[in-house]
Amino acid sequence: MTGPQWFSVRETGPGAYVIAEPGHVNSYLLLGDDLALLYDTGMGMGDIGGEVRKLTSLPLLVVNSHHHFDHRGGNASLAGYAKDIAVHADGADLHSTPAPREWLESYGHIARGLREGYEEFHALDTGGFFLTDSRIEVRPVPELADWRIEAVRPTRLLREGDVLDLGGRRLEVLHTPGHSPDGICLWEPETGLLLAGDTLISGTFFAHVPGADVAAFAASTCRLARLPVTTALLGHNLRHRGSRTFVGQVAEAFEAVRDGRTRPTASADMFGAPVRRHDFDGFAVLTAPLTTPRESVR
Repeated sequence: MTGPQWFSVRETGPGAYVIAEPGHVNSYLLLGDDLALLYDTGMGMGDIGGEVRKLTSLPLLVVNSHHHFDHRGGNASLAGYAKDIAVHADGADLHSTPAPREWLESYGHIARGLREGYEEFHALDTGGFFLTDSRIEVRPVPELADWRIEAVRPTRLLREGDVLDLGGRRLEVLHTPGHSPDGICLWEPETGLLLAGDTLISGTFFAHVPGADVAAFAASTCRLARLPVTTALLGHNLRHRGSRTFVGQVAEAFEAVRDGRTRPTASADMFGAPVRRHDFDGFAVLTAPLTTPRESVR
């Protein structure tokens, strides 16, 4: 499925590219001497394989940060092209389900609403503030009548401590449950580069969805905060890079949520599901509602 300029593709470091679906998912391409690695395949609304082939002719290793539909949407289109599709061993069975039609329709509605909201903001912005950037604007949604996210069997299972050798650069697999039980980050010690998936994002952290675990999220982010990170590449939203300071702020936030040191409000996520919203400086953490909510609705 294609759409005009659906992807925003930019170099984000030496031998590293962000292949963004602006406002939705950020996927990343890393180039070694012998192998290219694509971390996540996005929504499947556009031809991410075509974007990869524009950038490199190297053999391709696909790594999914976790099993959620929006991070493996392009797996089916890459299955015959990639050398391997690799996932954490805890997620092997979680890739066996295609996205339900109801989920696709719901997300399509959200995506169109996001574009409409962006257009309204952009119209105001051109009056003098110029906060928006045409390189990473929220794109018009392509035709979605044939949109599918198929189940694709992984061909390689990853575990904590595995090393992915691309030739001239090596990435270590870190098991980082919290958002999902099979979440993995990729860590390049030589450069301090961290590919974070949904373990680190610049928006609302979903710690309320099935399989999410606040205590595990806190442990994983605290672990990442101890690394000498120079750049963290984030899984969602228009701001795709985070600093070591940002990683530490997220870790402190999850510790506060875990320990009950926040004052959440009753709210809803983008799908309309009820949540408890814990606001911090520049991001928020969403957790499951109490059985008998006491917060006021925002």
